[in-house]
Amino acid sequence: MPGLEDRSDRINAAALTYVWAQIADDLRAEIAAGSLRPGGRLPAEVDLADMYGVARMTVRRAIADLADKGEVVVLRGRGTYVAER
Repeated sequence: MPGLEDRSDRINAAALTYVWAQIADDLRAEIAAGSLRPGGRLPAEVDLADMYGVARMTVRRAIADLADKGEVVVLRGRGTYVAER
């Protein structure tokens, strides 16, 4: 994920889909496209929140969803990494 680009345009607050689910889907698409490689570190929650223009807890929920599905691994105090496939 090069830099900390603005991704707020990828979120539709008026959509029927939860904002956290939209963020999870966007990150999932980045993983599928190869922009985020296995073992690669995701930006910090606070940086993702700034990128998407949302609260940190919204990003935390999106990451929790990805972790529950085995797509990322959260290492407490070290960061969040794309899971090895």
